[in-house]
Amino acid sequence: MDDGRGSDGGVEYLPFILVGEFSSSGESIRVKSITVGRIHHFHSGIELAPFLVFDRHKDTVDIREQFPLPLQDTLNICRQLGIRHPQVKGELSIVSTDLLIDISGGKQIAIAVKKAESLDNKRILEKLQVEKAYWEASGASWFVFTERDISETLKVNLKWLKPFLNVDTQSAYDISDNDVISLIKRIQQYPNNQAMRLCGILDDEYQLEPGSHAEFLRFSVARGYLEAPIGKQFTKWKCAELTDRSETIFKEEAGYAS
Repeated sequence: MDDGRGSDGGVEYLPFILVGEFSSSGESIRVKSITVGRIHHFHSGIELAPFLVFDRHKDTVDIREQFPLPLQDTLNICRQLGIRHPQVKGELSIVSTDLLIDISGGKQIAIAVKKAESLDNKRILEKLQVEKAYWEASGASWFVFTERDISETLKVNLKWLKPFLNVDTQSAYDISDNDVISLIKRIQQYPNNQAMRLCGILDDEYQLEPGSHAEFLRFSVARGYLEAPIGKQFTKWKCAELTDRSETIFKEEAGYAS
């Protein structure tokens, strides 16, 4: 691909379409992956939900967004299906899959992320047919994901974490490595406490502005310093359910910076 887009994997991967290169819903977001260690480009808030789940799954090896399918393959599939290949202004366009997940053991999961209302559009359905045929022939599992597949709990957690997930807004928060380390040490002393309730107590104990420890917690989970049960509402997390991964993440960040 041009500029190496869509080739390679891991930290070197560059998505076929970057944030800001085409008009979107206004929900574009850039998120740093815990699994891969690079910044991922998403063009809608819906894409963030499956990414967040797989980025925190122990069996995930790599995540590639906007993965381009070989043009010759999609042309052949369109001929077989008897449909017109996707075009833009009369030019053949590359078909891309929103998320490609590599799982340990060599398995792959391809995910097309769409708004539910768009599934009534004939051309979108035809493009999905092309994707489905390509990935099934490749031996990968393929799914369509819409906002209807996001649980209410995950919606709440996403809304809570989103400002800290987006690398374009993280700089607005003055949170240091020492803040993260201090938070982790403090909550580890109270494994049976609910984390959010404890944060308020810690603000009083350490004479910090109300909400300070809650911000440290949001930041730590968003950045991966703390591994949390993302399928459980954040207000119900117990301290014992928060796993310290800070040493690993700090080492990785130092390696990327060097």
